[in-house]
Amino acid sequence: MKRSMLVLAAIVFVVTAFAQAQVKKYDMKSGVVTYESIMKMGDFEIKKKVVVYFDDFGLRECKETLSRDKLEESFFSDGKDLYLVKPGQKTAYKRGTAYRGTELRVEWSEFGTEKDRQSGKYKKLPAMKVADKNCEAFEYNDGKGTITRYAGWNKILLYMDLKTKGMESTQRALKVEENARVPAEKFKVPAGFAVQ
Repeated sequence: MKRSMLVLAAIVFVVTAFAQAQVKKYDMKSGVVTYESIMKMGDFEIKKKVVVYFDDFGLRECKETLSRDKLEESFFSDGKDLYLVKPGQKTAYKRGTAYRGTELRVEWSEFGTEKDRQSGKYKKLPAMKVADKNCEAFEYNDGKGTITRYAGWNKILLYMDLKTKGMESTQRALKVEENARVPAEKFKVPAGFAVQ
């Protein structure tokens, strides 16, 4: 009986440690990151403001996209499910199960496979400064004309630049608020919205 209890306690400890390791996406409990997003296609350019809120080390996360300071949409994880909210339609669309928030985690070991990293498809770049943070930087080159550069700090994406033939999309952090108090409403469907 005593041995069974020790084995059970060990299993609970391992499962708890594994679960905590799985949900710690970022090296910071909470924060708010404000980005400028620019997409260019020839002479055509679209600029937007993107604000990402996160809590619980990134398990709960909300990405708001604004055009001319008007909220266009909100994409969030409540820790269990993903939702896309369209304020103009007063509708939220359930987008499946969330296991790691909404945003990309910037961690070298998670970019491609070991074979991709050894082949040079993924490579480390010199560190770069974004929003006054010293960031690790990486590049992905598919060999067919698509090149993506990433930079992150505390595993939080602060810069991404995607170039393909005829298009370039850049998202650059302008401001990072560390350990910010994030309202719980950012991770909930607003009252009165239909959920589909």
